[in-house]
Amino acid sequence: ENLKTYTKYSDANAGSSSKVVDFYTSATYSGTWDAGKTWNREHVWCQSLGTFTTKNCGADLHHLRPTDPKVNSTRNNLPYGEITGTYKTATTSAGVVGGYYTSTRFEPLDNVKGDIARILLYCYVRWGENNLTDVIQSVDILLQWCKQDPVDTWEMSRNDVVQNIQGNRNVFID
Repeated sequence: ENLKTYTKYSDANAGSSSKVVDFYTSATYSGTWDAGKTWNREHVWCQSLGTFTTKNCGADLHHLRPTDPKVNSTRNNLPYGEITGTYKTATTSAGVVGGYYTSTRFEPLDNVKGDIARILLYCYVRWGENNLTDVIQSVDILLQWCKQDPVDTWEMSRNDVVQNIQGNRNVFID
């Protein structure tokens, strides 16, 4: 099925498919797909560090999230982790902050760290992506992020919508 179409339901702003919520910034954009100009689809487990392409994990709505193209490009294939010392800020073209980065790591905003951790765990278990520490600094950080940013009603609602679309759940949200 067409994930570009389903994103306007799975990531709808306040339940309205006319707007989607950016994963990293929480900004809202038109829910209409415009070939990635306004928002594109982020593989939270970046493709270059995974064993998938456009099937399985690469086509799983639990794993793909709408993001600002500039922030997504800045994140590129950097592993997630905590940053200390000098860093740069990942922003949208409008200047909205979506995270922080160095040449070796991307640190998302606190409000999505747990979401990311649960998505990575899901990909690891559901799709057998076995190189978890290639995508995140350490398992300790992954677990810390789960605790620091617990499941919220947004994640629970999104899990319900994705189940209705593709027939399965992210058990790490449940």
